[in-house]
Amino acid sequence: MTNLVLALLETERPVSLREIGAAVAGYPPEHGALRQAFERDKKALREAGIPVRTEQIEGEDQAGYRIVPDEYYLPELNLESDESEALAFALAAVRLEGGMIGDVAAKLAAPGVPRLSPIAVLPSVPGLGILQQALRERAEVTFEYHERERVVSGYGLTFKEGSWYFVGLDRTVGETGALRTFRVDRIVGTPSLGDAGAYEVPADFSARDELRTSPFGGTEESTTEVTISVGARSAAAVISVVGVTAVRERLGDGSVIVVFKVADEDAICSYLLGLGEDVVVLAPPALRERVLSELRARVRGGLTPARR
Repeated sequence: MTNLVLALLETERPVSLREIGAAVAGYPPEHGALRQAFERDKKALREAGIPVRTEQIEGEDQAGYRIVPDEYYLPELNLESDESEALAFALAAVRLEGGMIGDVAAKLAAPGVPRLSPIAVLPSVPGLGILQQALRERAEVTFEYHERERVVSGYGLTFKEGSWYFVGLDRTVGETGALRTFRVDRIVGTPSLGDAGAYEVPADFSARDELRTSPFGGTEESTTEVTISVGARSAAAVISVVGVTAVRERLGDGSVIVVFKVADEDAICSYLLGLGEDVVVLAPPALRERVLSELRARVRGGLTPARR
């Protein structure tokens, strides 16, 4: 794999599959087998976050490949000694699953990472590297989600409560597209990239802020309006998640009525149950009945019931 990276990195132009086969040791000479082996390795590189570009070239192959140095190498960070030490401790405390911490530290000019057990390990899921590349290149990305093909202009990628979320403009919704949030581990298959520089991200956009309005996680479209009453004890926490615009009424005892939209019923049901006795589902009736059914099951199982 290292030889392939070097072959794609040290060229000033896109190289064809035949040129790659001749330059990289270990690839089979037969064109079909070569294509299969290269596609496997190219997929692995992209999933690892290495930006392999595909560009049109003249000749029989028509497609050429390369890694642009400016997209691969990090700029010089010029860290002070205390900044390097802080970065080293951060790398020790929070790690990406399967990541080579020593290599990462060296690239970030933060040697001497302490040998400590991490307090958090961020999961690495298939397709994550390709989505990161799509964001870097401003390239639309195509993938299957909820049994439908999506074409998305990615605006951001963020991590929350154990899952990665990809936020962007879904071009398959309506005539002009709509902003949607996708949970990365629910994407089916390998995402594919379009042309680089296809769109611009709004200057004031924040993926984390966008996700704050979707506590139900992983929604890619809003389809059901939910109304809940939240007691004073949990009101501030819920408002911080769904946003102040969701508040419809503030009552004298400190409780609030909030209204927001969801698509993932499983996730929102779990979220509401997690609020315990401090929440009452007012609408829709189907969700209210589902929450009540789960509460009854918990009572039968010997768990403390929540207020209805």
